[in-house]
Amino acid sequence: MGVGLSLPSASRLAALILVIAAVTILVLAVLVVADVRLETDLNREVIGAQQAKDGLESLRTRLHELRHAASIYALTGSPEAAQTVERRAVEADADLDYLEERSRFDATLATNIGPLSEATKAFTVHSRSLASLARTRGSPAAAVLDAERSAMEARAWSALERALEAQTRLITDRSLQQIRIGEHLNGYVMWILAGSVTLLGGLFAIFQHTQARSREAQRRIERLAHYDVVTGLPNRSLLADRLQQELARSARSNEPFALAMFDLDGFKAVNDSMGHAAGDKLLAQVAYRAKESVRASDTLGRLGGDEFLAVLPRTTRDGAIQAAEKIRAELSRPYEVNGKEALVSASVGVSIFPDHGADPDTLLRAADAALYVAKREGKNRSRVARGPA
Repeated sequence: MGVGLSLPSASRLAALILVIAAVTILVLAVLVVADVRLETDLNREVIGAQQAKDGLESLRTRLHELRHAASIYALTGSPEAAQTVERRAVEADADLDYLEERSRFDATLATNIGPLSEATKAFTVHSRSLASLARTRGSPAAAVLDAERSAMEARAWSALERALEAQTRLITDRSLQQIRIGEHLNGYVMWILAGSVTLLGGLFAIFQHTQARSREAQRRIERLAHYDVVTGLPNRSLLADRLQQELARSARSNEPFALAMFDLDGFKAVNDSMGHAAGDKLLAQVAYRAKESVRASDTLGRLGGDEFLAVLPRTTRDGAIQAAEKIRAELSRPYEVNGKEALVSASVGVSIFPDHGADPDTLLRAADAALYVAKREGKNRSRVARGPA
């Protein structure tokens, strides 16, 4: 015999897979969060480094312009050139102030800002002094000062290039780290996707199992609510619903239908002599024979005890009599219960819509009255209601 997973075993396996996938996803999620935080920090650092580099490049431009303006002033000594020197020096000081402010948040820039600030300030001060000295002592003195400015300028350029090189290395290093983190994140995402697929598969398996059990339970509940346990036939509640539906349909189409109510003659004796379990088996056989005696479109149900009802759509008086006689004859044949013969018969009462009533209660009372007449006249016979009950 083949060995397979039962539903509970399959459910437990799916639950185990679900737990493993969930733990895997949780671990990966923690790693992703850590890497995302690190990437955020790196991105913030790269942005800061780029801003510092932009400030350094702006300062380099200002120093170029200051050197050019100072050289022109050294040659011409014109007041306009002196004003240009002052303007460029102010701009260089502003860029230097910005870089000094940024160095509070940038460790790399902080290590280079000291020499850069000292050299830049010396260069701008010397350039301003060039203009001031020229105004007081004349251009020849300025020419001497301009020669000294070259050494200061070289120190400023050297400090500036070192600072730019450090910021460029920082940006490159942090960008490479971001690339590596991105590769890690891609791997994590692939694992998370795999875990998610597994998780969804486990959830789907559990969901399917739960749904199957729920549907089965629902079917059992509905069957208990609408079907008789002993015979498997519709119970009184479902019969009432089917009767109401047939009444509405027949009223709309102006067609007749019939009710055949019957119970068993001699059932109590069998039940008392052979026991209730044997009585239930007999009722199950009665239900089977009666169901075989009616059409597929008819509804046969158990009202309770040994009493049954058949709803016969599109059935005239003659058709109802024929159906009642067929049921009666079929149910009157001997039965075998627990290896013994049991003899019962059936009495049938018939009512017709709309002759005997236009609502369920009236039709049922008319059929019940006809059944009483059949019993009173000797049992094992069928009778049609004489009029509305």
